[in-house]
Amino acid sequence: MILTSFVLLSGSQLSAHEAPVKSQVSENSVGLVCDEGYEDTGGSCQKENIPENAYSTGSSYGQGWECNHGFQRVADLCEKIKIPENAYVASTGDRWHCNRLFWRVEGECEEAIAPENGFVETRFGVQETHCNWGFRKEGQGCVAIEVPRNGRLTDKSSTDGWVCLRGFRSVASRCESVAIPEYAYLTSDTHSGWNCERGFRPSRNKCIAIIVPSETHLNRRGDGWECNQPFKRQNDTCEEFVSR
Repeated sequence: MILTSFVLLSGSQLSAHEAPVKSQVSENSVGLVCDEGYEDTGGSCQKENIPENAYSTGSSYGQGWECNHGFQRVADLCEKIKIPENAYVASTGDRWHCNRLFWRVEGECEEAIAPENGFVETRFGVQETHCNWGFRKEGQGCVAIEVPRNGRLTDKSSTDGWVCLRGFRSVASRCESVAIPEYAYLTSDTHSGWNCERGFRPSRNKCIAIIVPSETHLNRRGDGWECNQPFKRQNDTCEEFVSR
């Protein structure tokens, strides 16, 4: 009796194991729903045509499959990515990148050779060559920056790589002394290199006093005047405002 039950049980398990996997079909508001690995083809669930080295995405949109990591789609197949020397598979798994200090040249990774007086830097995954301090790029090389007298090197935006010292301004690749007129002071935010004191305004190469009419005061910048309240400006005078 026990032996018979064992045989029957084993037979039923074997039959279930050997039975072909069937797609489960159900109806809902969307319509036909197929098991993973099957797709709806005109009202019936058929096994998806997934190529070798691919996996099912389980999505009803698109092709329904993607290539495994390290493979890329070519037509309807997944081919292994050919990785050149000094390269590695990208994190996405469908392409490759060159190692640090190498850059891509026609499907290969060639060493990024730094120019003399320069270096190679990786920025956002891209290899770039830069020049050392005191040098600037010219073509594929780095040439020494010629700093004029009364100038200095700078890392700020400058095509020449240098700026003039305080009290000097750039004129035809030279640094000339700033001539400061009376009632003025040095500044770096004007073309002339100087600005007028409060109560004065620039006129050609000098600072002239601002004449403040009656019922007025100097403005916030100190280079002009405004009317006192409740006066309003009328040309070069201030007239009292009368409401009607």
